[in-house]
Amino acid sequence: MKARHYLVLMLLWMVLVWSVSSLPSDNIPSSKIFGIDKLAHFGIYFIWGLISALHLRRINASSPLQIFIISIMLLLAACDEYHQLYIPGRQVSIFDLCANWLGLLSAHLIFKILSKIRKHDYGKRATN
Repeated sequence: MKARHYLVLMLLWMVLVWSVSSLPSDNIPSSKIFGIDKLAHFGIYFIWGLISALHLRRINASSPLQIFIISIMLLLAACDEYHQLYIPGRQVSIFDLCANWLGLLSAHLIFKILSKIRKHDYGKRATN
């Protein structure tokens, strides 16, 4: 997939997340399972993190650019959580925000680790 496709996916995913978080609480199904909402926050932002990691790899982004993009994404996750103050029945939660941030950062960290393992294994195979 081309870099611009990942960029479009990143933007569409954030629009989807923002749209869902803009729904009043009566429009969102609730679960009585403890912590399931934190898992949902983590998963949603983990997917966004993976898409962005793929985009950054495709454009061969420098480390400073990667840090900048990830910082912007962390800020957007915080803005998304904050804007729920203005949505009927919704509330801001530091725990939701932490789950958002952990999802994003975990995706980038796992992607970076797997990329290094892949490069290391490829280097071993090339020398054999």
